[in-house]
Amino acid sequence: ATAVLPAAATTVGDLSRVTAKAAIVVDNSSDRVLLARNPNMPLPPASTTKLVTALVAVNSGRLDRDVRVSKHASSMQPSKIWLQPGWTMNMRDLVYAMLVKSANDASVVVAEGLAGSVPSFAQRMNTTARSLGARNSNFVNPNGLPARGHYSSAADLAVVVREALTVPEMRQIMGTRAKTIAPRAGSKRSIALHTTNKLLGKRPYK
Repeated sequence: ATAVLPAAATTVGDLSRVTAKAAIVVDNSSDRVLLARNPNMPLPPASTTKLVTALVAVNSGRLDRDVRVSKHASSMQPSKIWLQPGWTMNMRDLVYAMLVKSANDASVVVAEGLAGSVPSFAQRMNTTARSLGARNSNFVNPNGLPARGHYSSAADLAVVVREALTVPEMRQIMGTRAKTIAPRAGSKRSIALHTTNKLLGKRPYK
């Protein structure tokens, strides 16, 4: 796939009220950049990292698989859904937890479940990102917690979002405001997920 953004995009549109160090707004139907500030600047992507993680997971075709929670995954800092070591979780439920609740622990369970380890999964993330044309990014973990060498750009994240919106299951998960999941084994506790995206449902998006 080709990037939706011109590599040399600098400043377009009215940025007077934008306080972000880097930002971009793209018309998804025409690929036209409506607004941009430092779109290719490498910056910590924080939880937007989870879009790449989820895209790798959904495209794996293994969302029906059940995976065990490791001690390492359960130790992640909040935001989390307080998964406990030894629990068995469904992969699809974990992706919902990542994108609805922004759960850092769920992200690591997905990475370990699909690739055996976080470093191995990060390689898949980078391969996926570069195949989409996101070349100012490097991922070393699946959740966006601060780490040396973990960065992306506004332009690259726009490319990832555009790709995600072409995948029906990603669109469905990204548009979910609330969902309840539960471990497959190890606990009978239900886990309520409520979106952290305050814009979701406020305005129709295509």
